[in-house]
Parts: sequence; C-alpha cells; structure tokens
Amino acid sequence: MKLLIISVITALTMPQQDNLSNRDSTGQDQKPLFSFGIITDVHHCSAEPEGSRYYNTSLSRLQEAVASLRADSAHFLINLGDLIDRDFASFEPALEILKSSGLKTYHCLGNHDFSVESRYKKRLPLPMPGRDGYYSFIHGSFRFIVLNGNEISTYASGSRPAEKKATEYIDMLKAGGFVNAVDWNGGISAGQLGWLDSQLGDAAAKNEKVFIMCHFPTFPENVHNLLNYNEINSILEKHHNVIAWFSGHNHAGNYGNFNMIHFVTLKAMVETETKGAYSLVEVYRNKIWIKGSGRERSQILAY
Repeated sequence: MKLLIISVITALTMPQQDNLSNRDSTGQDQKPLFSFGIITDVHHCSAEPEGSRYYNTSLSRLQEAVASLRADSAHFLINLGDLIDRDFASFEPALEILKSSGLKTYHCLGNHDFSVESRYKKRLPLPMPGRDGYYSFIHGSFRFIVLNGNEISTYASGSRPAEKKATEYIDMLKAGGFVNAVDWNGGISAGQLGWLDSQLGDAAAKNEKVFIMCHFPTFPENVHNLLNYNEINSILEKHHNVIAWFSGHNHAGNYGNFNMIHFVTLKAMVETETKGAYSLVEVYRNKIWIKGSGRERSQILAY
C-alpha cells in the first residue's frame, strides 16, 4: 500500500473569524458549500472521574458543543459513537440534549454504546435508518457513508456463539502479531464490506465526493483500528472519490493519509478536567476546514 503525505496539509490553530476564511489559494472569494459538526466519545454516565475521563462533566460539554455548532449554523451534526460509557439509562439525558439542539443528528455506533444489559443490545435508542447500524445519506453532491464497526465483536451481539466467533478472530490476529487484536475493537462483516464497495462505486458514477464516518479508524496502523482494517483499506484503494474518513475511539486523536484520503481521528470529549473537544467542518470546493474547539486542533485539508 502506498503512503502519501501531502505537504500542503497544515495544522493550524485559528480564530473562528478570519479574513482569509472566504478565500481560496488564488486569493479569489470562496465561501463554504456547507458545514457540519462532529462530536465523539462523550462517554456520558453517572460516575466520578476515572483517570483522565471526567464522566460527570460530559453532559455540560455536550450542551456547550451543540449550542456553539448551532450558533455557527452547522447544517447537521454527526456523533461518531460512544455517546455513553455504560448503562442504558445514560442514553436519555444525552439524547435529549441532541434532540433539543434542533440539529439533525446522524449517529455512528461505538463499542461503549453496547455497554448495556444484553436485552438492550439489539434495540439501542440511537435513531438511525434500518437495523444494521450502517447507512448513507446525500448532501448536495456529497455522499456520507456511516459504517457500523461492531459487527465482529465480543460485546455487541449479546450472543455467546457470536462472541466466541469474534474471540477466535481476535486470537487469530494476535497470532499474526496485529497490535489491534483487542476485545474492545470491532470489525465489519463481509456483507457490509460489499455494501461499502457498492456505495463508493455508485457515488463515483454519480460524480459524488464521499465522507466516511466510523467510530473506529483504519489508518495509520494503531491499536485502536478496526479488526479487519486491511480489508477495508483494500477497498478504499480501488476508489478515488473519498475525501476523508472521520473516526473517534482513539481518545488522543490521530491523522494519516493514503490514496489521497485524509484519515482524521478526533479527540474524545470526555478527556481531561477542563476542556472538551468538538469540531465544525466547513466544506469548500477544493478543501475542508476543520475548526476545532477545546482540545481539538484546527486543520485545512485539500482534496
């Protein structure tokens, strides 16, 4: 797999208002086509802090984030998963904040979203089309593909045979020396892989650029990556219409690039005592401007 680092990508810490924000690299006026908000790893639960995770401030941080994104006129919001840390009852107050924000919210499923009693695992209250946990939607000439990275896992099904199969898969990865072979990672089924390939092909035929959203990253190589990240990256190598893969799960954040795709792992909202993390993504005709708040950095990424 070829690696490509784009030298023009610059990580910046910028104010929300900037005289250059409506100009492209030639100095000509350019306004964003649209913008959307991203949050990840809120980890709400009624618990005292543990290490660097401040669960008892997560709701106020979520409230602050959606109020700011609404004030910035974000067209919609994407939750990259782990809205809760544990307990089914933790969903209600977090979802109420999102509902009352007035922002259309699209949800990804995270591993901690399944930290509930087995009887609830098949009916999590996160609103999304269909029951498979993966779907796509169109905004203008852009397609958003939302993936479910928990299909192959020890925690999501509540079924002992499925958990045993996932354990065997993880053991196989461990034997192969894969650093991500841990039971808090998940993987994507063959059916969803085929669906992803089909979605990317259909988007290309319709001249649509693509954003992919998943709780788990697939690049760079990292302990937090999807269990079968190599299979997914092999599909991505065949297509040239993907702008970025956005993920959470790795609370420290990360960045990588291959096949001209930006792999942006965003920082967790739950981490540290004083600052949360969230982003407003402005989409232009030749770049995206990720405007980070709190601990999240700002980046301008060309495409």
